Amino acid sequence: MGKSNTQPVWADDRQSMRNEVCIPALIEAGPGTLSPVTILNVSAHGAMVESDADFVVGRPVTIDLGKVGRMPGRIAWAREGHAGVTFAVPLSVADIQAIV
Repeated sequence: MGKSNTQPVWADDRQSMRNEVCIPALIEAGPGTLSPVTILNVSAHGAMVESDADFVVGRPVTIDLGKVGRMPGRIAWAREGHAGVTFAVPLSVADIQAIV
């Protein structure tokens, strides 16, 4: 059986409503590897960020969410200067209110 040349199809499996924001933040994508990002939207399950960094899909990251603190997650997708971060533990309503 040969290798498939097809690309995976990513379903839109959003689990919660997005809140539009524009917040500067830092993502740590490895020990000592901090990248500045702008958080463009946030939900209980993740966030979309804008950055010049080259994020690797599946890579564990930690994003600094200000008053909420540092949130572990992983890069769910990355393309054209944007990336989606899926949080390891969903944010509470209070956490989201503190961010927005």
